[in-house]
Amino acid sequence: MIIELKVDSTPEDAIRQIKDKNYALRFKGKLGEKKIYDGRILAVGITYHKKTKKYSCKIEIL
Repeated sequence: MIIELKVDSTPEDAIRQIKDKNYALRFKGKLGEKKIYDGRILAVGITYHKKTKKYSCKIEIL
């Protein structure tokens, strides 16, 4: 599971950052080596809005 936290943004922006910066590559291991993890990788985007004091969350399978 990869979690990205944002303030005054959207959960979609948080997940977009996970994808754009290729955070999931850490689980795949180096080229030619055995994979570190073979299962599903979840991207979790959590946001907090200062004005409304509410949280939002979105989860995607990478």
